[in-house]
Amino acid sequence: MIDKKLILANAPSNIGDQVHINHTGCEAGEDKKRRLYIKRTERGLVAYCHHCNESGSAKDGNSGRMSSWLGKKTTVATAVAAKPILAALPTAGKMWLMTNYCSSSTEYFNGVAAEGMKVALTLHNPESEVIGWQIRNLERGATPKYLTHYIKNSVRGDASWFHKDNKTLVITEDYLSAYRVYKDTGLSSVALLRTTMSDKTLLQVYDLEFKDIFIWLDPDDAGVKGTTDVYRKLTHFLPTTTNIAMLGINKEPKECEPADLCHILL
Repeated sequence: MIDKKLILANAPSNIGDQVHINHTGCEAGEDKKRRLYIKRTERGLVAYCHHCNESGSAKDGNSGRMSSWLGKKTTVATAVAAKPILAALPTAGKMWLMTNYCSSSTEYFNGVAAEGMKVALTLHNPESEVIGWQIRNLERGATPKYLTHYIKNSVRGDASWFHKDNKTLVITEDYLSAYRVYKDTGLSSVALLRTTMSDKTLLQVYDLEFKDIFIWLDPDDAGVKGTTDVYRKLTHFLPTTTNIAMLGINKEPKECEPADLCHILL
C-alpha cells in the first residue's frame, strides 16, 4: 500500500485534478518517470503506481469521508513473458470464434506458433495499447484452460479494454464477451478476466467518466456473487450521477446472437 504521507504531501487541490510524481520508496525500484498518480475525488485522495502496481488512498481536511474501498490483491494465474510467437489461426480456433459469433481479426485473435490448438487473445489498455495476451487452450480437458501473459510487471493482472469514445460501459467476465459487446453494439467494454474488479480497473473506470455502466458477468454462482461485489464497489466509489445496473441474464454476452445483444444493450 502506498504511504499516506506521500499521498497527502503531493495531493492536488481541486476535485478531479490529478498529478503524477516519482514514487519515493517504490518496491519495483527507483522511479524516475513519475509513475505515481494521485487524484482528488469527491470521496478523498486515491493513488496508483504504474511501476510497482500498488494502490492507496487518504483523506485530509479538503476531502469528504472516504471509506476503505481498496481491497486485498486478487491472485490470478498470470505470468510476465515475452510476446508469444503469433501465427495464423488454426482451424479449431476459427471454429471456436465462429461458434461465439466472433470474427477472426488478427488485431485481436491469432494462433500460437507450433501450438495448433491454442488461440492468443490480444489484451489492450484503455488507450488501445497492447499489454499482453491470454492464451486459450482448445484441447478437451486442458488445464489450465487460460494462461495470461503480460509484457511487464506494471500491467500484470490488468483487465482488457475495448474502449470507444462514448459514455456507456459494459463490464464482462471474459474476453470474447467484451469483444462481442464492442463489435456488435459499438459500446465500450472491459473484460475483467475474473469475477472481481481490481483497484486499478476501478480507477480507470472513474477516470473515463462513464454515464451508464452495465455489469454482465457469467450466470453461474461465482458470476452472480461477482456482479454484486462489483456493483457495490462501483456505487461506493463513483459519482451518484452514474447509472449502474446489474444484468441478470442467463447467458453470457458471447452466447447471444448479435441482434439479441443489441436488443438487450441498446
